[in-house]
Amino acid sequence: MANSTISGTSQGKAIRTILSYLRRYRGGLAAGAVCLVMANLFLLASPWVLKTAIDSLKAGTGGRELLTLALIIVAVTAASGVFRFLMRRIIIGVSRKIEFDLRQDFFSHLETLSPSFYLKHRTGDLMALATNDLAAVRELAGPGVMYPMNTIVISCFAVSLMAVLSWKLTLVSLLPMILLSIAVYRSMKVIHMLFEKVQEKFAALNSRAQENLSGIRVVKAYAREDHETELFRELSSSYIEQNMKLFKVQSLLMPLLTFIAGLGALTLLAYGGMQVIDGALSLGSFVAFHGYLAMLIWPMVAIGWVMNITQRGLASMGRINAIMEQTADIRDPAPHEAKHPGDFSICFDRVSFTYPGSPDRPPALRGVSFTIGHGTTTAIVGPTGSGKTSIVSLIVRLFEPDSGRVLLGGVPVNEIPLAALRRAIGLVPQDIFLFSTTLRENMAFGAPALSDEALSRYSAVAAVRDEVEDFPRKYETIIGERGINLSGGQKQRVAIARALAKDPDVLILDDALSSVDTNTEETILIRLKDELKKRTSIVISHRVSTVQNADEILVLDGGTLAERGTHEELLARGGLYADMYRKQALAADLDKDR
Repeated sequence: MANSTISGTSQGKAIRTILSYLRRYRGGLAAGAVCLVMANLFLLASPWVLKTAIDSLKAGTGGRELLTLALIIVAVTAASGVFRFLMRRIIIGVSRKIEFDLRQDFFSHLETLSPSFYLKHRTGDLMALATNDLAAVRELAGPGVMYPMNTIVISCFAVSLMAVLSWKLTLVSLLPMILLSIAVYRSMKVIHMLFEKVQEKFAALNSRAQENLSGIRVVKAYAREDHETELFRELSSSYIEQNMKLFKVQSLLMPLLTFIAGLGALTLLAYGGMQVIDGALSLGSFVAFHGYLAMLIWPMVAIGWVMNITQRGLASMGRINAIMEQTADIRDPAPHEAKHPGDFSICFDRVSFTYPGSPDRPPALRGVSFTIGHGTTTAIVGPTGSGKTSIVSLIVRLFEPDSGRVLLGGVPVNEIPLAALRRAIGLVPQDIFLFSTTLRENMAFGAPALSDEALSRYSAVAAVRDEVEDFPRKYETIIGERGINLSGGQKQRVAIARALAKDPDVLILDDALSSVDTNTEETILIRLKDELKKRTSIVISHRVSTVQNADEILVLDGGTLAERGTHEELLARGGLYADMYRKQALAADLDKDR
């Protein structure tokens, strides 16, 4: 989904994006920084008090003075702990708020993107960005901010105090830092590259799992459980293998940094011990110096860890930014250019259309022109792939035509605000999607304030009320993911009720009765008559029986308008529609004879 490397420009954009989120909580970060400084000041005071105690003991100080110094050590240690708790609570809390904001912004942006975007991006990849990648960004915004601040404060004050005790010993002890810088620089690029590959493998694994769980019925129907399990195992093994490569580098880095830090302690023991023996350094100063050097060990080790999460976070932010920079193909008109239709007639004016991202695919529509009068019912029929659903997609403005115009009430649909356009249309798509919630919530999706009376009425029109009433929980029945607990016909009828519940000005049924039997179809069509008369209606179907009572029938073939007229006119013409009618009538007669 993303390239295995991130360019300098993308990395710069990732840094600016994270900073923009951090700025939202600069007050909290400032409070966290104050707590961080206070925690470290109290921590740094402890070795100095210990130095004073040891030197005082050597000078013959009494027990009362030593007890006082001991109590001071306990007090500064406790104070350091309190401020460290507050530091973590505030800064890590800010990172959680940033995670929330970023997740909301990411999801909101996905909601604005056009269907053409989803033709190019897998759902599993987008889910990986919203989970794994976003968690990596949160680590960068939390620990990735806190530990560098902690390292800077500790390093500045500890090194300053060490220099006060002995600047020569300080220089000798910090020489291994040069090796540390080289190790961090060398490992940084390797970790970044490996993490990018890990994220790509995770996205592929996530996509396969999501597709299998969504399509579990197909997998079982074709007895492909073992095949899919083996394929998932291979993807999982590849993901683990890539992770192991990353972990090898990470596992090598931390011991290496600890070893380099240990060289500083070894230098202190050798050179500092000689200074104590020679009397150039007091024993208390030596112990304090060792304490400050020990405090530098964790910041030194943390440098590598911080660089690791920084590279991971920037790589993930770059991947998220790549999606956030995508713009919708379908946009609202400018406010001063927006218009609203006077009525709800529909006009196609020499419309041609090819699905985006499919240059080798033939056009779905070629110069199609027709007008559907306000308040009339028009049927559209034709073979599979003739362009019926493409017409619906252009009316709802899921896509833009390559040429020509689509008008609603005499206004081009691209001049009508999207929310107003889509509120006016009730659509039952060919591919029914239901949410994994209750029947009530699905039916009232476009009309959240739907009353029980209206819910019952629209369910009756869709011929699904009696079946729902037989469910133990009736309209509160949970229907499972994508309506898995319902039959194909039940899902179509729930979708019809959902479209009617909007009380739309335009009703479009795109092959909405293909999964119901002929008797149920006849019942629904009879009940729909009054609903169709109230609004401009389009009925798309493969069955002639579904469309024969329409005011006008459009016959598509190969993306062109082949015929148009009433049922009787088209039969008399003896063309494509009449041929479809004869074949379906013959099939129906054969079914009766069985």
